[in-house]
Amino acid sequence: MPLLGLRAFEAVARHQSVTHAALELCVTPGAVSQQVKLLEDLVGVPLLRRKGRSVELTDAGEVLRPPLTQAFHSMELALSAIARAPRHDTLKLCLLPTLAEKWLMPRLSRFHGAHPELDIQIMTSFREIRFEAEDVDMASYMGQELPPGLDGLRLFDDVYQPVCSPAFLRDTCPLKTPADLAKATLLHSVRRMDDWQRWLALAGLAKLRPQRNLSFENSSLAIQAAVDGLGVAVVQCEYVKEALKTGTLVAPFELAARSDTGYYLVWSSQRRATPAFQSFLHWVQEEVGRASP
Repeated sequence: MPLLGLRAFEAVARHQSVTHAALELCVTPGAVSQQVKLLEDLVGVPLLRRKGRSVELTDAGEVLRPPLTQAFHSMELALSAIARAPRHDTLKLCLLPTLAEKWLMPRLSRFHGAHPELDIQIMTSFREIRFEAEDVDMASYMGQELPPGLDGLRLFDDVYQPVCSPAFLRDTCPLKTPADLAKATLLHSVRRMDDWQRWLALAGLAKLRPQRNLSFENSSLAIQAAVDGLGVAVVQCEYVKEALKTGTLVAPFELAARSDTGYYLVWSSQRRATPAFQSFLHWVQEEVGRASP
């Protein structure tokens, strides 16, 4: 049976109008009439009775219309289900906000260049991901070792140091020694409020009191505040590597603090390694190797 003829007849029968059917199918009324005529010639009986500009169904048309409408409706539902189904070449990540913005995003164009056929969906959250209950392929994790049930790749160590804008260092608060931080505004991430105290203790200035403190929701905002000249932020060195290279930020002191914590990309030990998963993991391993000294 000709599919175009069946589709044309079903649309005409549903609308009781050749013109409206043509609008739905994005063809001319003449094309609709021709397809219906070909179908009628094939089945050997008239399906429509034309009355001026309107049409009505013959007895044969009344028999044919319901199963056709149901069949096309079923096909539309099936196609919609396929369109909504997750693609096998899509990878879903849930990462710490600053990790996503400052570590992954600057590198992501290299991944897309190497794997244009793969899609990445990136979500951000501070919470721990429960892989068994959530539609997430990979997530970030910060800790000394991985929890049971997770496999992972260590991205970088937790090493942090003070940074500020060149203009702040030149015009607002020249910092000759760490003790000069007493005259500065210190920028904090509320997620890492102990970092400044640990760095100052390492510098032998555990009792130093700055002129002012400003706190932000995450490290990304603290870094931006430093770029904007609001003060001195103590941040993970990995997040500001490029800014230090380009001179957007400067590190007034070489001293860096280090914890036993690492930043990881993690996934369920039970997950099936799809081609998209393997490709992305291999790429991340290369990026980690590229960043290593």
